[in-house]
Amino acid sequence: MIAAVRIAAVVVVADVACPSCSQIARELPDLLRVPVTVRSCRDPRLATEHPTLPATVLACRKPAIGAVRPDGSVRWWPGLTGALGVLPVVRPRALGEALGLLWTALRARRP
Repeated sequence: MIAAVRIAAVVVVADVACPSCSQIARELPDLLRVPVTVRSCRDPRLATEHPTLPATVLACRKPAIGAVRPDGSVRWWPGLTGALGVLPVVRPRALGEALGLLWTALRARRP
């Protein structure tokens, strides 16, 4: 169950060259109740600092959201599954805006 695990912070890894990813990375911090760190998938220190990050994210083929637990461990949610990962920490009054952001990301995926 997602809500059973406490989320202390969130890490967003995105490709700044992707307009949809950039929008999500820019807007997500305002929608969550926990601190959010945004990182570029092109950061050369990323793999060292986050060794459990999926290879597709490190290769800038997919964005990811990491739910950081109080013990420092990170549960990575690649792609749009990240919406599930941050659901427990969305500000209650920001739920509509968060759903709108997800909808924008879903539309951007279509060819």
